[in-house]
Amino acid sequence: MLSHVVYLLQVATILSAFVAVAVSPLRGPQFTNTQSGPGNGIVQKYIIEIIEGRSIESIPQLFDNPEAGDHEKFDCGDIFTGATIATSAENIDTILDIPGVVNVWPVTTLSVPRSPHMTDELDKSRPRNYSVHHWTGVDKLHEAGMRGKGTKVAVVDTGVDYSHRALGSCFGPECKIAGGYDLVGPKWDSRSERIHPKRPDHDPMDHKGHGTHVAGIIAGENEWQVPSNNHPPSTLAEITDHPLRRFTGVAPGSELLIYKVFSDEPFQSDTTEDVLIQAFCDAYSAGADVITASINRPGGFVDSPWALVANRIVERGVFVSIAAGNDGEKGPFYSGVGSNGQHVLSVAAINASGDPMLADSDSQHRPIAAYFTSWGPTNELVLKPDIGAPGYNILSTYLDQGFETDSGSSMAAPYIAGIAALYIGHHGGRELHGPNFAKDLAKRIASSGRNVAWSTGVIFFNESAPPFQVGTGLVDAWKVLHYDTQISFEPISLLDTELFQPEWDIQVTNNGNRTVNYAFEHESLPGVEIYDGISDIRPLSQLAPLRIVPGVSLPLNATLHSGQTKTFRIKFELPSDINDDFLPLYGGKIWINGDNDEQLCIPYGGAAYDTEKAFDRMFDGAPVIDGWHDGASWSFNPNKTPSDFADISSRLSYPCVHLRWDIFEEDWAESQWQYPLKIGKRRFVGSATSVRDSDKFLWFDASEVDINDTVSFPLTRIPRGYQRFWWFSKLSNGSQISPGNYTMRIAALRPYGNPKISDHWDVVDLDKHAIEILPQNATNSTFSKFMSKM
Repeated sequence: MLSHVVYLLQVATILSAFVAVAVSPLRGPQFTNTQSGPGNGIVQKYIIEIIEGRSIESIPQLFDNPEAGDHEKFDCGDIFTGATIATSAENIDTILDIPGVVNVWPVTTLSVPRSPHMTDELDKSRPRNYSVHHWTGVDKLHEAGMRGKGTKVAVVDTGVDYSHRALGSCFGPECKIAGGYDLVGPKWDSRSERIHPKRPDHDPMDHKGHGTHVAGIIAGENEWQVPSNNHPPSTLAEITDHPLRRFTGVAPGSELLIYKVFSDEPFQSDTTEDVLIQAFCDAYSAGADVITASINRPGGFVDSPWALVANRIVERGVFVSIAAGNDGEKGPFYSGVGSNGQHVLSVAAINASGDPMLADSDSQHRPIAAYFTSWGPTNELVLKPDIGAPGYNILSTYLDQGFETDSGSSMAAPYIAGIAALYIGHHGGRELHGPNFAKDLAKRIASSGRNVAWSTGVIFFNESAPPFQVGTGLVDAWKVLHYDTQISFEPISLLDTELFQPEWDIQVTNNGNRTVNYAFEHESLPGVEIYDGISDIRPLSQLAPLRIVPGVSLPLNATLHSGQTKTFRIKFELPSDINDDFLPLYGGKIWINGDNDEQLCIPYGGAAYDTEKAFDRMFDGAPVIDGWHDGASWSFNPNKTPSDFADISSRLSYPCVHLRWDIFEEDWAESQWQYPLKIGKRRFVGSATSVRDSDKFLWFDASEVDINDTVSFPLTRIPRGYQRFWWFSKLSNGSQISPGNYTMRIAALRPYGNPKISDHWDVVDLDKHAIEILPQNATNSTFSKFMSKM
């Protein structure tokens, strides 16, 4: 455990005027703006949730501060009561201290996913007969006339080119693209809203292409048809030369509702989590049967606001699929924020051809895990992703009547949404089956998966990919629509050795018209050792399949009559003969096999180590504070050469739920730690701020960096990896720190830690340094002062 050493800091600050920023509210039915702020400071935005039954207006403390900016109320009915607030005078601590507030999160940005694999823009006038549907059974469903007719699928993305002939060539009622909305407008910039505010409108036309590709995967269909007895070509040459060319999405009979959450600007590719929340709420209110999003960012925690809202929508009967992400090269613990919702299907990408060098589906190859698909589990060791779908070299619609092959979990999530639409079109949805319908359908889809080959850049066709990479494997749409057996379960997340959950109940229902005998079978899949033996979690290229088998006690064979449901208990024991120093993850499947030739599976996974012990040190080595030397000082003058400010670089070895940078009065000691903190009490001065996205800059350039655009500590739900913070004297309450002597504390809360207990924090360990105040001019600086002593 790192020793708890605190740091003496003497600083001189520059008192500067801060430019006013007015945060513009959305001008449409999505958000409701209820107050305008004074516009006298650059603000930070937070998503807040309040107690059910209360209104935002009933909590005036949110807006009493003169530094408060605009706030935008969510229009989510009973799903989510809250708002996005803009403020330069609050942080997470102070907002949570307001009576009536139950949750608060900083507003985060998400980018349009980039293809992890080379795309192929095809001849715009000649779509080729290329399909992966025979790998999933969708081709057989199409042959049986199942096309998703009567279902509404909402797509949250960059919009859609509704003029495309394969998408109906029109927009509005009676069209394939039946409705939607642009929540942000053409020129919105999430990072400079005062200059480029939201201008929402009713036209979700796509100018980036991503959403059009996604929409085509679900519901696209061009005018050329291939007879039902014509088999898909098996080579690239056959595809190019095939006399009858077609393109057909998974559910071509479904209607699409399009919610555009990105601007049209070519160099602005971000949206924000609050916009995604409102888009999901709008889709739910519009009567969508299915909602899908091919957007994500690594975060790994199950309680992001978007994940919570998406999960609540599922609990009301609407099926939701979200892409797992394309950060597979980073290795485990890199799951996406939105797809971590409990009943949301997190969808991994599968290379259905089984050959990374082939763009066509070759039946001689076994499907493999796409090397780029993001790995779970969540940071709480919950099993994610849930299921896999084709996501490698997928042909679909593109801008200007074009077609393009693209890769990513962005292609896999809409494929699953299409299968959900096929099921609803054939069997009915929440109106017929009630609010539990979407959860049951999610389990039905997840339990259909079949194993795919191991791929981490190196392919082992004799090994299967683990659940933490692909869930249960490649979806089988035929099973989803036709099986009589239904399984009700939670993914079996065994957690770690200290929190081990050994007993799990599952329900099996026989919906057929005959008696079925069921047998249970355990399949152990390869595990991995995730620690590199030095200081970090292994990247994908260093992972190798390892045999790690837990003890499993299965139920006895059972007979279920028509319409009967039974509950069965499965018991696990921790695996033995493992080296917990290298932090092994293990997993597999429980198979339920009926004598009616139906086979379904439930995934399980766990960690064969103690998480708290393994990540006692949250920082990968001591963070580096640039310019922190004997006799140094900070004047926080950005115009000095070099600039004079606090520059901290660090690497988090494990995702961090709570990271703090706090300033106390001189001679404060760690033994005085009490949480929560309140400014002016127990010698607490305030929390620091950092220039927004400072880790994206190679160096500081005062002409390029706005030092007033900051994020406030504490920070929450931070993915593992590199972090960099630049502090220019601003505190989280909007004030500037006064010259004087202070004690600084930088700390990360350990996994499962209690923030009230000092020993549960990993506090940055550096020697104590006295800091001398220097005159504020362009020649004296921390660096020059230090060098003069050399």
